[in-house]
Amino acid sequence: MSEIAKPKNPDDDWKIWLVVNPSTWLMPILFAVLLIVLTVHITVLNLGWFTWG
Repeated sequence: MSEIAKPKNPDDDWKIWLVVNPSTWLMPILFAVLLIVLTVHITVLNLGWFTWG
């Protein structure tokens, strides 16, 4: 284990994109975030406390 260098954050933060390729994962991640946001908004608006009527 001593031959593996410890990461120097934030200098080594760019290396995550070597594993998470944006051309493959960016759109699925954004769609998942959109789905979560819509679900939260619909749930909160259906509670009745935060409506305009």
